[in-house]
This record gives sequence, C-alpha cells and structure tokens, in this order.
Amino acid sequence: MNQCTIYVSIQQCEKVVAAIVEAFRDQLVEVSADERSVTVTDKKWFSKSKITFNLMREDDDQEAFLQMKKGMYGYFAQIETTHEKVQQKLLYQITALNVAVGIVASKEIDQTAFASIMAIAEEVHGIVFLPTGDMLDKQGRLILNTAGESEVDDFLVTVSVDLIDGHIQPSQSGEARKERSIKLLQEQGIPYIPHLPVIVGDEDAVIRSKDEIVQRAIALCLIAVYAGGIAENGQLKEEREFIEGIIEQFGAAEFFTEKERDFLNDPQPDRTDMIQMVWMYECYWVLLWALGYVEELHFPDEICDVNTAIDALRSAGDYDTFYSNAVVRSKQEILDQADLIYRYDWACVDARINNRVVAGGLNDEVVVERHRALNWLVRYMEDDWDHVSMDT
Repeated sequence: MNQCTIYVSIQQCEKVVAAIVEAFRDQLVEVSADERSVTVTDKKWFSKSKITFNLMREDDDQEAFLQMKKGMYGYFAQIETTHEKVQQKLLYQITALNVAVGIVASKEIDQTAFASIMAIAEEVHGIVFLPTGDMLDKQGRLILNTAGESEVDDFLVTVSVDLIDGHIQPSQSGEARKERSIKLLQEQGIPYIPHLPVIVGDEDAVIRSKDEIVQRAIALCLIAVYAGGIAENGQLKEEREFIEGIIEQFGAAEFFTEKERDFLNDPQPDRTDMIQMVWMYECYWVLLWALGYVEELHFPDEICDVNTAIDALRSAGDYDTFYSNAVVRSKQEILDQADLIYRYDWACVDARINNRVVAGGLNDEVVVERHRALNWLVRYMEDDWDHVSMDT
C-alpha cells in the first residue's frame, strides 16, 4: 500500500498540519505556504523516500467536497451488514466531514510510517480509508469493509461543533416547527430525541418548482407501474411495450433519472431492483399530496392506496391536464411534513439498530420512502433524485 486518506471533522484545520509535523518530527518535514501540502522526507543510506499529505478543505471547494462525500456515503450505505448500528454512525460521520488528507508515498508505506499516520488520525479524531475499501477508526480498528465486516461494537461520531447542520440557518420557524412535531410524537407515543436538529426554516427554504414536481411524479408513477407489472407476471416485452406507450402519451421520455433509465432498458432486471422501484409508489403518493391530488398524508403505518394513486394520472390522460389540475401546497405545509418524517425516520432507525419493534405502529419502509420524497421536495443538501440523503 502506498496511499490512503484521513478524513476529519474539525474546526481548526491547522491542527491537522500540526499533527502531521509532530508525528514525523524525526524526519524532514516541509509545509507549503498555504498549508495545503506537507512533504515528509525520510533520508536513509543509499535510499530516500517521501510521503506527501495533500489537504482538501470543504471551504476551498464546497461542491467538489460535497460530491466526494456523496460518493463515500453511497459506497458505505449499499453494503449489506449485520453491524447496522456501526454503519449508521459511520454514515453520519461521513456527512460531517470537512477535511480530507490524501496521503501518497513514493514507496510502500511500512509499519513505522503507518503507525505515524494512525497517530495523526488519533490526534485529530479522524477516520482512515484504505485502498482495499476498509474504513478504520482512529485506533486502527475496522469500522466497516465491503464484506460488511467490523471489529467494533459501536462507533463514536466526532463532529466539530460549528459543523453540526452548519448548512441550516437557525430560525424561529424551524424551532417552532420542531416543537410542533415533538408534541405530535408525544401524543402518538413515538420515541424521539430533543436534540435532533431543526430542518431548514421558512426563511431559507426553496421548494421544488411545479414543473419539477409534476415531472418527477409522472416518472415515479410510470416506473412503479412498470416494475409492478414485470414483478407480477414476468412478461417483460409486454410490459415494456405498454409503458412505452404511456411514456409517449405523457411526453415523459426525459423525466427519468439515469438509474431509472437503466432499469427501463435492462433486458433482465434484478428482482431486488423491481421491488425497490415498486416502492416508488410511496414517493409518488407524497408528490401527489404536494400537488394537491391527495388531501392528507395520513400517519405512515400502511402503504398508500395504489389504485387511487394510478387513477390520478390515468384520469388526467395527458401531461397538460395533469399539470393544470395540480396546485402546489404551501412551503409551510411541505416543511411541516418534512420535519415530521425526519423525526419518524429517526425512531425507525433507532428501533432497527437496537433490534426493537418500531413504536407507535410506524411502517419503516413507508417512512423511509416518504422521507426520500420530502427531502427531495425541500432540496435537502441539493441532492438529485438518485442520491437523496435521508440523514437521521
């Protein structure tokens, strides 16, 4: 191994540079003027080796750093593991990272050099990602790998105090909404934690446009209809011809995401993918509510009325009618539901990682799909549909 990466959530980034200098104090250490690069040179008889530490900070390029975190989050989120509690905490840690230290050595990193790298990680409370796909904690223990293995029973998340939901500006509307949600949770007997943060407030929230919501709703309905059809009868050619006709009827060819297009074009779709796409009825139901086609989002204890959901689009008959009959709900209504589902989902995740039945009768699968749709509606983290974050 001649490379690895340390990831950190830290307020004072200069502490990372200081930790590198201290860890390699017996060798020649050169720090660039902007403190974005540190070179360690180990001069031995007849040989010389270098290790370069390149620092990438979130405040240098927020978009690039966000894309990097999304990729890492997706990588670890898709791993099947029995260590769900550890996995959930690792995912939360990833969302809080703000410094990445790329480490490249001119030769194989030996045990001594690796011990120094781990000393840096311990000093700054970092996590270490290896080329094998292993993520280590600051003690060098395996947090999670691609096989779903872990050497820890729990994982302590480290978040710099100024980074906790730093993308969300505190607001009176957000705090008031949180209080209303908690009151409802208490009435329903749903577990909650009072320190779960607020979501974006009325003052800063930007809801998706009517065009975006209508087009996404149509795509979700059609992909769910198609997935349900082939899952039920296995007649791929027949179902494909049917859905292509509906796509043309609504002018929906450009409404699908890359993942959805891949599914539509797959000559042998995986059954797991079919099931996941059928669950898009729940997301579609939320968007129907947001467009005024569904009067109320009832308590998420059972799946939506699929026939009613399909009828909303079928009875419209074409895009223009479906669009003109839609009335987008107020920002306040949508934010109310987004805050509530956020707290419902926390209760579901908490029950799952602690091997408990979800209290209050919540259907965790319905909850997570509603959370997906509502986070997309409120532009949480500005994620596109295929990569919507559902942090709890």
